[in-house]
Amino acid sequence: MSNPAAPEPSLELNLKDATLLITHTQVSNRHGTGSLLSKIFAQEHPLIVFYSRDYFPPSEIGDLTLHVPHHETSSIEAAKPRVAALLGKSTIRRIFCVPFYPDDVVSALAVHELTGAPIVSYVMDDQNVFAEGIPDPLMQALAQASKLRFVISETLREAYSSKFGVPFWILPPVASSQYFAPEKSEQRPNNPPKGVVIGNLWNPEIVMRFRRTILESGLEVAWYGNAGKPFYELDAGELAKEGIILNPHLSDEPLVQALRTFDYAIMPSGPLDGTDASHDWLFRASLPSRLIYLMTTTNLPIVVLGHPETAASKFVTDFGLGACCGYDGPGFRSAVQTVTSPEISSKIRRIARAMAPSFASEPVAAWVWASLEKGTPADDRYERLFSNGGAPLEI
Repeated sequence: MSNPAAPEPSLELNLKDATLLITHTQVSNRHGTGSLLSKIFAQEHPLIVFYSRDYFPPSEIGDLTLHVPHHETSSIEAAKPRVAALLGKSTIRRIFCVPFYPDDVVSALAVHELTGAPIVSYVMDDQNVFAEGIPDPLMQALAQASKLRFVISETLREAYSSKFGVPFWILPPVASSQYFAPEKSEQRPNNPPKGVVIGNLWNPEIVMRFRRTILESGLEVAWYGNAGKPFYELDAGELAKEGIILNPHLSDEPLVQALRTFDYAIMPSGPLDGTDASHDWLFRASLPSRLIYLMTTTNLPIVVLGHPETAASKFVTDFGLGACCGYDGPGFRSAVQTVTSPEISSKIRRIARAMAPSFASEPVAAWVWASLEKGTPADDRYERLFSNGGAPLEI
């Protein structure tokens, strides 16, 4: 098959010394990757966004956003005329690539070879070591071409550094400090405790396990912001019968206010038991951005559902932010009782408040670019935080 025809040159903007952000879909708050990138690059100008899959509403950041898919057999050479035509007279100062599909890597390498702009690569969701989405030659080429390489968790750092023979550094999820929980927020416990889950559950198997666990526990929980169709259609009436109250997607201000009325948060993760390996790569290695969002904006105790070796479970238990339990009603109910007990809940909230400043999104872009100039992290703020796998803070 032939490659897609080269598009007409872009006449919308001729941006000079632009940052090029390459990601798998629109930079939208309807999914975790988009939400995180929109926070990091909210003030980045001029910014061009390339995305390879059309899943969501238009990107929420970027002076110019372009849908740039490639044929599955496209080479870097074949992609060069396409991306050159798209960029038109715009010039690229630097490239920030979040690889998820082969298309994303192809775009980054094509622009790099055309312009000489340095690449920062950031693996948020693994598609090579634990999954098979990006072929080894492409990922090896990206790793070698990148002047600086980040990953979202310690698990990914160890795996990628070992496999590709170059250093990768940790850049965790971050959140906007304007929504951080107040230092002296008033705590009004509910009786019985009220639980909440936010964001998307992409895996039907996990949705089924989650629903069954809540039903068996006899507890009622609220669910905010699932993207729904076309990924997974949910029946609000059926969920309500099982104890799950489905709520709409909210912007940050009303969402944060709503979340602070709850007593604990739930983080559905993977069982890692081989029953459904389609998303094990995600649960094992990727630290969910919604986990950091909950920790910083609400300080709520967190109950992770799933295996203790998932990235979410290890983060929560290593730092003393909550508990992990399997997908069973009684076990979940027991974990809720533990983390919402007055003494433990208060300690968890103090730890979360103390950790929050380390996860502010506002300084990240400047820190990334300073690190790019240096070729290594500008300072050890995240390496220090995650050294030795983390440890509960003495509060």
